Amino acid sequence: MTKLAKIIAVSVSALLLLILLLLFTVPVIFKEKIKTKVQQVISESINAKVNFKDYKLSFFRNFPDLSFGLDDLSVIGIDKFENDTLAGFKSFDLVFNLPSLFKKSGYEIKSIVIDRAMLYITYLEDNSFNWDIATDTATTATIEEEESTTSGMKILLKKVSVHNSLLQYTDKTLDVKAIINDLNFDLTGDMTLNETDLKIKLNAGDVNFIMEGIKYLNRAKANGELDLLANLDTYRFIFRENYLTINDLKINFTGWVEMPEDDISTDILFKSEQTSFKTLLSLIPAVYMNDFQNLNASGEFSLSGSAKGVYSDADSTMPDISVNLVVSNGLVSYPALPEKISNINIKADAYVDGKDMDKTTAGIEKFHMELAGNPFDVTFALKTPVSDPDIRGSMTGKIDLTALSNAIPLDSLNLSGIIEMSVKMAGRLSMIEKQQYDKFQASGNMGIKDMLVEMTGYPEVRINEAGFEFSPAYAALTGASLKIGENSDFQINGRLENYIPYLFKDETIKGNLVLRSNMVDASEILSKIIADTTEIEDTTALALIRIPQNIDFDFNALIHQFRYDKIKAGNVKGHILVKDGILSIRETGMNILGGLVTMNADYDTRDTLKPVMKADFSIQGIGVKDGFNTFNTIKKLAPAAQGVDGKVNLKLNYESLLGSNMMPLIKTISGGGKLQSDRITLVESAAYDKMKELLKLGENYTNTFRDLNVSFNIRAGRVYVDPFDVKAGNIRMNISGDQGIDQTMNYFIKTEIPRSELGGSVNSFIDGISAQASALGFAFKMPSDVMKINVRITGVFGKPIVTLVFGSGTGESVTGIKASVTETVRENATKAIDEGKEKLRTEAEARGDRLIKEAEEKAQMLRDEAAKSAETIRKEADLQAQKLVDEASSKGPVAKLAAQKAADTLRREADKKAAQLVQEADARAIKMVEEAKAQKEDLINKI
Repeated sequence: MTKLAKIIAVSVSALLLLILLLLFTVPVIFKEKIKTKVQQVISESINAKVNFKDYKLSFFRNFPDLSFGLDDLSVIGIDKFENDTLAGFKSFDLVFNLPSLFKKSGYEIKSIVIDRAMLYITYLEDNSFNWDIATDTATTATIEEEESTTSGMKILLKKVSVHNSLLQYTDKTLDVKAIINDLNFDLTGDMTLNETDLKIKLNAGDVNFIMEGIKYLNRAKANGELDLLANLDTYRFIFRENYLTINDLKINFTGWVEMPEDDISTDILFKSEQTSFKTLLSLIPAVYMNDFQNLNASGEFSLSGSAKGVYSDADSTMPDISVNLVVSNGLVSYPALPEKISNINIKADAYVDGKDMDKTTAGIEKFHMELAGNPFDVTFALKTPVSDPDIRGSMTGKIDLTALSNAIPLDSLNLSGIIEMSVKMAGRLSMIEKQQYDKFQASGNMGIKDMLVEMTGYPEVRINEAGFEFSPAYAALTGASLKIGENSDFQINGRLENYIPYLFKDETIKGNLVLRSNMVDASEILSKIIADTTEIEDTTALALIRIPQNIDFDFNALIHQFRYDKIKAGNVKGHILVKDGILSIRETGMNILGGLVTMNADYDTRDTLKPVMKADFSIQGIGVKDGFNTFNTIKKLAPAAQGVDGKVNLKLNYESLLGSNMMPLIKTISGGGKLQSDRITLVESAAYDKMKELLKLGENYTNTFRDLNVSFNIRAGRVYVDPFDVKAGNIRMNISGDQGIDQTMNYFIKTEIPRSELGGSVNSFIDGISAQASALGFAFKMPSDVMKINVRITGVFGKPIVTLVFGSGTGESVTGIKASVTETVRENATKAIDEGKEKLRTEAEARGDRLIKEAEEKAQMLRDEAAKSAETIRKEADLQAQKLVDEASSKGPVAKLAAQKAADTLRREADKKAAQLVQEADARAIKMVEEAKAQKEDLINKI
């Protein structure tokens, strides 16, 4: 080799080595700078919290192409979606054609590979969207880029793969949720060409679809293959050999989709490939039909349809959709079960007009089956569903639920009993709304006998018998007798009005019913219902029951025995109203704990996160200790009641939020009332025992208090007691103060104690003072045989702090009482001054009373104005909500349903705002009155 050749060879080798070294070292040397730049670009592009553990940049993983990837990538929402995960990826990898990075024709991404992704898409009731996260800067930049670049400036793909991922879609406006687990997706094709072949493969091992609480797909398996001819200039995709399989049902489809601009045009035909009836049954979720693998089924079916037209947001149109289903000679049986369902014949169709939803039709020309030798037939037809639903239908036959359970294995559900019916219906809904009952046909009856329903998560329901007679105006319920759980029985008679609009337009159903029961065990019923709400305060495993807003029932109720937790009541009689999402009890009386209770109450669940209870009670002759042992509210607000014996009368009104156990949250209670009693006895009271000790009354001094008349208010978890007079033996007391759920207390007691009740050492001191005054020549005489001594009680109920108060000082025991006597002598010497002070005090009290009265009047005005403003807010929201629904009615049932959901949200938000306004006004009103009371106290204390 010549010297020149050697030099060239060495130089080339050195250059190649340098290039290789740079390829290895550049990603390492600039790793942190590149990572910082990636984070900066992401943060400038989206309004969300984006984190990733690391990134990968390599020239060798897919040499000669460039690989870029992010590991453990997460996207977290902000604002309304604070701390909600929008997406997460174990890894997100891109493979670039390296030379394309330096060309203006577009970045060529050869592949995108996503592993273990989690994607959450959510629409809230107010239509806010969790993926609306692009920044204004990013949006503007995108628009400018689109306007300034040629059609050749595109990101060009050749492969997209998604492995082992999860996709969840939630739309709260429609009450829809779709969850796809174990999702794998592969898209391949040369997208650098204007026209190309695209192949898509997908499979998912766990597909769920839930709408309004009903599972239409439950852990279904899905897979599919799509073979498309794609024109990437016009965005026209032609379907060639394509199929989608859900469980055992395979659907083939052909046609095309085109989306050159915002609108999407479609012309697609689909048809089931198989004809076996069993493949159709594979769609039934396991929650409704168990042990599918052992199912024997025969018969034929066909499912076909089309989607043709234009989806346009601007024009509010969608493709016309038609679906046809036919089942012939179907039979279902299980080898291990004795019964079968036979002679199943179905012919049904549906047509959705995408341009005029009022032209939509749906029909069941025939539905026939036989169970245990009993035929059952259904027909149904619906036209003009938007403007004026035209309904035709019938339901005739007998269903033996025991035979049904013996024909199909039902998971977590046990049924028995007989349902017989013969019902016909024909007419337009407007005929019912206009009360033209002679034009609408609705006749027939339905009977239920010996029906048993046992379902996991709910109490057992047994209907001994029940009958319905149908007419256009109402359905009469005759002789319904049922049991819920082991203990609760109900007999119900009455009529249900507006049931047809309720069934077909979700309008309000009205009922006037008579309810009779020997026993209602609410504890048993609620303890067996699985909770379905956010717990505000965890106490017991009971469920918060939401009251539907489209029910208007009036129950005239008589319940001989009622149990709830420790509450045992008898002869419960009154009205139970269910209306607008509120359960109300009106003019209801009951015997409880040896006394009589009358009450009015509202249980409001319209805001499920903050359910409210409003109530007023009148209780006569209830035992104090029994009340403490029965009611958790008394335990929290009046713990001293545990040691009290006697009967009281109580009037109480209050409002509070409810916990998940349907019991009041003590800290949220506001209200007030009055307690009266001829006599109560303090069987156990650490505070009173210590007070007797300090006054040297002796431990055997009476614990009985007479003639109680106590007024009180409840605010923010504290009970404020107005001054009241009471007697214990020969001692007169005036008591006032407050106590809280934290067990703290602050009471002030003014006492008038006869000298004869005080201890011997105290009386000896008083006599000594009198003798010394006489020896000095003073004509001293004690003002009275009654001593005025003040007592302050603080601390907590278990460990009270009791002090005797004299003037501006404090003292305890005999020493304190001696100080009281000395003070009495001093007061006797300055009697004239005291009389002057008393006059000033009277004037100050009168002035203070005027201040309080003025404050109370202003406070009431404040409350009245707030109530008016709150009502205005609710009315305006109701008008806006109704306008939303009215405007959406012409756009079809889907748009109307979404509008109804948005309207409900609007009303709820208005209710919250109105309630907050009232609460704030009430707080200001209370503060205004409290400040006036404090001014009165200051006026008196300055004398």
